[in-house]
Amino acid sequence: MNPSVKNRLGEHARQMLRDAQIRTIRKNAIVWVCLILFAVILTEAIVVVPIPVTFGAFLLGFLAASTLACFGWMVFVTSGSYGRSMGKLGEEATAEAVTSWRRRRKGWRIVNGLYLATHGDIDHVLVGPGGVFAIESKWTTNDCEIKDVAVIGILGREPVYQARVGARKIEGMLRSPPQRLVVKVTPVVVVWGPGGLRLDRGWQEVGGVLVCDGRREKLWLPQLGGSQRDEVTIERVTEVLASQLSRQVDQSNLANSR
Repeated sequence: MNPSVKNRLGEHARQMLRDAQIRTIRKNAIVWVCLILFAVILTEAIVVVPIPVTFGAFLLGFLAASTLACFGWMVFVTSGSYGRSMGKLGEEATAEAVTSWRRRRKGWRIVNGLYLATHGDIDHVLVGPGGVFAIESKWTTNDCEIKDVAVIGILGREPVYQARVGARKIEGMLRSPPQRLVVKVTPVVVVWGPGGLRLDRGWQEVGGVLVCDGRREKLWLPQLGGSQRDEVTIERVTEVLASQLSRQVDQSNLANSR
């Protein structure tokens, strides 16, 4: 598989979403059978009732479209696809901001959807001349705010804690044999969406985590710096992370093929 395909945004989340949808379809088999039988009964009624051919064709088309829409909506909602789809918007916005054409020319690299056991996936690991960053992206339509050392109002796991633990996990992975890379990883949270944060400076440090108002990227992007990394270290860190991601995708594909 092409390495760029394995490093697609939300690759692990996408695989989990497909698995959740398949489980939902299998779990609700009786519901789908009832839905199909109901559609068949209505179809028979439309055919039997003496109505104009044109109107009958319209009703049959409407019934077919409604049945498919109902099926899709039930799978989309009950499998949790809605929340993951909203999360993908945040991931795409962050990736575009931190790896613009100018930043890539300066040596910034990104690894998306790195999965860590007992933690889940980390949306992005950004590696470049300014250091290594574990970034959690959030998209919210609900109003949220910073309270104590957390961002509250966002559905799902609390992002500040999630980013902090993710950064420690990556540091541990890089330190372990055979790579033995002693690298500081800075945790970052970027919040997007109509319910996002309103921060005067565009960013705020919360419990050692850089929390950013996604829409004000010109203010928070300069904060992704500090510890200067040489090109050799950047290449080694990126290679280790990309190799880990590649193994995860291959293992997932192998499991699904069985």
